Amino acid sequence: MIPKSKLMVLLLAAALTATAQTNAWELGHPDAKLLMGIDLKSLRESSVGKSIREQMHGPAAVTAAPSPFQASFQAMALGILDQIDRVFLSSPANAAPGAKNNPPFLLVVEGRFPMEQLKPFLQGNARLYRGAQVYRTSKTSTIKTSTTKTVSSPSDTSLALLDGGTLLLGDEKSVLAALDRRGGALPPASALLARAQALASTHDFWAIADTPLSKFQPANASPGNPLASALASQIASQIKGIETGLSLRDGFQFELSLATDSEATATQMSQLVSGQIQMAILAQATRPEEAEMVRKLQIGAEGNRMRVNLALTADEFHQLQAAQAARAMAAAGSPQPAVRPAKPATPGKIMIYGLEGGPREIQTTH
Repeated sequence: MIPKSKLMVLLLAAALTATAQTNAWELGHPDAKLLMGIDLKSLRESSVGKSIREQMHGPAAVTAAPSPFQASFQAMALGILDQIDRVFLSSPANAAPGAKNNPPFLLVVEGRFPMEQLKPFLQGNARLYRGAQVYRTSKTSTIKTSTTKTVSSPSDTSLALLDGGTLLLGDEKSVLAALDRRGGALPPASALLARAQALASTHDFWAIADTPLSKFQPANASPGNPLASALASQIASQIKGIETGLSLRDGFQFELSLATDSEATATQMSQLVSGQIQMAILAQATRPEEAEMVRKLQIGAEGNRMRVNLALTADEFHQLQAAQAARAMAAAGSPQPAVRPAKPATPGKIMIYGLEGGPREIQTTH
C-alpha cells in the first residue's frame, strides 16, 4: 500500500505534468482546423533522444568533418532546441483553397528566451497589451484604401513575450486574440481539441487536421518546379484530414492516418507508398537492419483512410543506430581509390599556315 505522503507527491507530480501539457490550450484558436505540438523536453529526456544526441556528437559524426559553417549552425540549432521545451501550433485555415492571404496561425513556444537572441528579429519598440510586450517581426506594409489609411498587411507577423517563459508568434490578429483568451476558462473541447489532447498525452510530436490540407498552403509560394508544384497541389486537394504522431518515450512509435476524398484514392496512395518502399528495399538489400525495420512497417487502406504504422522497441532502435554509425565510420575510414598517373601525351604535328615560303610542319612532344 502506498503511504499517504508518497501518494500526495505522485498526485502533485501528475498534476504538474498535466498542467505542463495543457497550459497552451487556452491560447489556441477556438475554431482551429489544424493543431500541432512538439514536446522537445520529452524528446531530450527520452533514452532514444539521448542516444540520437550522442550519435550526433560521437565518432561517426566527427569523421564526417563538417565545414566550420555547418558546425557553427548545428551548434546554434542544438542550443536553440535546448532552450525550447514545448511548441504548440493552431490555425483555423483559410476559408477556401487558393486564398490570396496566408492562413491565420498562432505558435506558442515555451522555454527560455534571452532577449539578446530575439532582438535581431524584432522591428521597432514593443507595445504593451494585456500585460504582454508585443513586437513586430516585419515592417508594416501600407495598403491603399478609399480613406488612404495605413493598415497591416495580412502577412505581417507579431511576437508577444509573456511572463513565465512563453512566446507567442503569429499574425497580429491571432496574437492579440490569444492574449484576450489568456487566463480565461477553457470552452468545452471540440472533437478536434479533445483528440489533440489525447495525442499530446502519449506522443512527443503530433498533428491533427480535419479540413483539406490545401487550405493551409501559403499564399504566393514560390512555384519552383511547376510540374512538382501542380502534383503537390493535386495531392493536397485529395487529402481531407490528417492525424499523425511520433513518440520516442519507449522505443520508436510512428503512426499516420490520412483521410482522402474516396476509398479508391486511399487505396492508390497506399499502393504508391508501398511501391516506393519496395524500391528502397531493393536498393538496400545488403542492409538487414533496414530490411527488418521495413518488415515492421505497416501500410494499408481502411475505407477512405490511408494508414501507416511503425513500432520499434528501444533495443531495436539502438541496434539500427549502431549499424548506421558503424557504416558511417567505415565509409569515412575506407581508403580512397588510387589515382592513376596520366598517360604521357602522344607526339603530334602542328601545321602553321600564312608563313613566307608556305605552310610549315612542327613536331610536338606533348
